[in-house]
Amino acid sequence: MIRRLLVLLLVPVGILGVASDRFLGIVSAASAQASIRLAFYNIRSGEGIPGLPGRPVLFQDTSNCTDRSKPLNAWGTGLVQQTLTNALQADPTILALGLAESWKTACASPERVRAVLGWKAASDVENGVALVARYGFTDERWQQLDTSHNKVPSDTAWVLRAAVCTEATCRHTLLTYVAHWYATGPAQQTTYGTQARQTLDFMQATSEGKPHVLIGDLNVWTAPAAICRQTPNGAEALETLAAAKYIDAWRSVHGDQEGFTGMLNRRGCGDPEGSAWKRIDYAWSPSTYRPLDMTRFGLVQPGDAGPSDHYGIVVSYPFEAVEH
Repeated sequence: MIRRLLVLLLVPVGILGVASDRFLGIVSAASAQASIRLAFYNIRSGEGIPGLPGRPVLFQDTSNCTDRSKPLNAWGTGLVQQTLTNALQADPTILALGLAESWKTACASPERVRAVLGWKAASDVENGVALVARYGFTDERWQQLDTSHNKVPSDTAWVLRAAVCTEATCRHTLLTYVAHWYATGPAQQTTYGTQARQTLDFMQATSEGKPHVLIGDLNVWTAPAAICRQTPNGAEALETLAAAKYIDAWRSVHGDQEGFTGMLNRRGCGDPEGSAWKRIDYAWSPSTYRPLDMTRFGLVQPGDAGPSDHYGIVVSYPFEAVEH
């Protein structure tokens, strides 16, 4: 009788143990999908940015990354690849990496970046703008922006739209827009305003009311006065997004903290010299899809050689808000 009672008592415990393991697995999976993350990096072709005089020389300022009989750039020495791996590869919640200055013929082409990360897909490229996705994407579309008043109008600017898969089966997607705005000449601020409106129109026409995120090097910034011989140029363009009830992720998460992402190792610029000194890499989303967090990657000690003259950004959003 005692033996039978022990057996009867042990069976439920065993079942409970299996059930607990399964339950914990479900909780773990749900926790892993509590947020999803997108990254962006102006990768500067993989050439890196040399350090200021007197700093360690990690690579040369050259386009060469393959011929080891000659000086190599940051991609050739593996610095850029290590930066990408450390920042992005191991975190399964990072779904995609938007890229600027990642031309097909560059050392850091989208396909080479995809191979380094071991991700599934890379988009096409328009003047260095591209997207690499961990689980792939669907419905790639492009919008060219107005550069007709620039000093070199043929140096085009673009926005890429893709439905990024949130898991391997691609049952869910997040609409992601990748942009690189660019304006020069006397009409610079007006051109940036035009590019902002074109980007907004493109998103509103193609997002179908679904949650979506704009990531990119927008090249616009604000400050109380000129810095490093440059005048802030972002008021009109950024107000265009804000007036349409889009949220600047860095401001939403970090308030008035500086959040600078460029430009590294400019002589006489930054505090201390060599530091980033303007915030031009952004993540924006509709007010109905609010960011949870935003961080930077690729940071180096001020004045030291870096994998790019920009920092990368990673922004987190709720998983549950993603449309099926």
